[in-house]
Amino acid sequence: MRHKLLSIVMAASGAVLVLSLASLIVFCGESGSARAEANAVTFPPVEEFEHYTTVERGASTEHMMTSREALAALKARQPVPVGTHMVLVDYRGGKVFRYFVSQKVGAGTDEWAFQWFHPDRSIKADENTARCYSCHRSREDSQFMFTLPEAQAFGS
Repeated sequence: MRHKLLSIVMAASGAVLVLSLASLIVFCGESGSARAEANAVTFPPVEEFEHYTTVERGASTEHMMTSREALAALKARQPVPVGTHMVLVDYRGGKVFRYFVSQKVGAGTDEWAFQWFHPDRSIKADENTARCYSCHRSREDSQFMFTLPEAQAFGS
């Protein structure tokens, strides 16, 4: 009886270990790096946005876009409203290659979430969004934007 009970406990412990390892692989990925996944970021109505500047970076032409409301807040040197989307449309060879969307998800200066999207606007899960946050964090004093001066000057 004791041997049978010990076998059951060991089997259960093994199953828990296997499930724990599987969970780590699913949540962290095999490499342990953060990858895009569904989060608070929604795809915005880019057709209604203003294209306020263009950045050339290597083979990429990046159109920076946001709402008129966000541009007005930036011009007034005010924080953008919660829910604001900033969009980088990445063109390669004259065609949309992908979208990078940042969304203001809270009132704090650092409360932004990031997501990559395919041209069809589905989530591009093979991108590392943790890297995006890490880089944009260096721009906390300018609302996490590398193009704040251009946004403030737009329409002037």
